[in-house]
Order: sequence, then C-alpha cells, then structure tokens
Amino acid sequence: MGNRNFCDFPPVSTSLHASLCFVKILNPSSIQEIEPHQPVVQFEIGTFKNFIYLILDWSSFEAAIIDPQKDLSEPLRVLETYGFTLKKILLTHTHWDHIGGVPELLDRFPEVQLCVHAQEAQRLKLSTEFSKSQNRIHFIQEGEKLFIGKLAVHVLHTPGHSAGECCFFLDNIEPPHLFTGDTLFIRDCGRTDLESGNTAEMFDSLQKIKNLPLNTLILPGHHYTIECISILQKELETSPPLKCQSIQELEQLP
Repeated sequence: MGNRNFCDFPPVSTSLHASLCFVKILNPSSIQEIEPHQPVVQFEIGTFKNFIYLILDWSSFEAAIIDPQKDLSEPLRVLETYGFTLKKILLTHTHWDHIGGVPELLDRFPEVQLCVHAQEAQRLKLSTEFSKSQNRIHFIQEGEKLFIGKLAVHVLHTPGHSAGECCFFLDNIEPPHLFTGDTLFIRDCGRTDLESGNTAEMFDSLQKIKNLPLNTLILPGHHYTIECISILQKELETSPPLKCQSIQELEQLP
C-alpha cells in the first residue's frame, strides 16, 4: 500500500470554505502548514483511496488516529513534528483496508488504546499481532464518550456495512465533525452485501445520521468523489441513500 495520494480540495460553497480551517488536508510537502489548534488532519493513503484522520488536542498534545491503513509515514511525521502522543486508535470497523497499520502502531506506542466495537473483534482475533495486545483493546458501545485530551468523541453504532461499524462524532468543537468510515460516503453509502452487512440496518443507521446538526462536517472513509469533505445539509439534499424513505428504496439503488 505504498501509493499515497493527497487530496486537493475542489471549489466549494462559502459555508464549506469556512469550515476548512478545522480540517487540514495535507499535501506531501505541507506538514509545516498545520497551524496550532488545528483539531483534525485528513490523509489519503493507498490504492483503495482510504482516508485516515488524526484528531489533535493542542491543550494536552494527545492524539487519536482513525482507521490507520498501512504506510503511516505522514501521520507519524505530524505526531513527531508537533510533539503529540498517540493515545487512541479508533476503528470504524475491521475490514482489512482499515486496519493495515494497527500492528505497527501497537508496537510503536506501548500505551495506546485500541477502540473497536465488540462485533468487529472476530476479524482481529484472526491476527497474531492483535492477540498479543488483548489488554489494550477497549470495546466501544453506542453513546459512549471517548476523550482525546479535552476533545470529546461520541460513539454512534451504525451497522449496515458491517455489524459493528461505528461513526465517531466530535461535537465539542464548532462545526461538529462526523467520521463516517464506510457507513456514509459523499453522495453514497457503504455496500451491504459483505459479511455481516445488512440493508435494513444501513437504513436505520442513515436515519440516525440524518438527525445530527445540519452543519456537521462529513468525513468519509474513502475518497470516492472529487470532494474530500462535505456538510450534512448538502448531503441531505444531494445524496441518494439519505433521500431514501424506505428500506426498499435503499435496496433499489445501484
């Protein structure tokens, strides 16, 4: 997974431009462009266009990483350059393309905590690297609040793509941020025909997301459209899955 791509943000609405001060989208040579108090950094890594995120609390210099794919040289460089300690690994789910970098992080950071829903644990148990770190796995639940320094991340259990899929809602900054993994992409949602996927559960999960504040930033798990980021209000207006009124409508989408 050595192919590393970086996101160039296309022309967007004024409201979205106003939100970009909260999310830094890195180019290969732009590490120095991260400003103090920048709470979220987005990276695109690998041939499957995975988005990996750092959540940074500048008051404590504690950090979390979401869905670490392999080739973590850039995220690790950010942590080292700015003196952050990685405290948590947050997994939206455990499909292989979202966990490739976890063994390296567990080895490099002996105190880091791995946060994942219990219904995703069966894939981790297949790996000897994870079996050696059982004491550092924390099984997250719906409604739980995780702290990275003073930043509070709420766990939303959003099955559909995978039984233990979760979104992470960072809501004590403005605008709030939703890290959606493979539940919600920009103008699309995750497939439901894989192991433990379920279209009815996906429909229910999308309804949960629809009830969040309209100015919520949507930060997906893959770069499948020209945009790297969106806003919930825009997605409600343009996303076919979010416009579906029934499970049957969602099933009929291509």
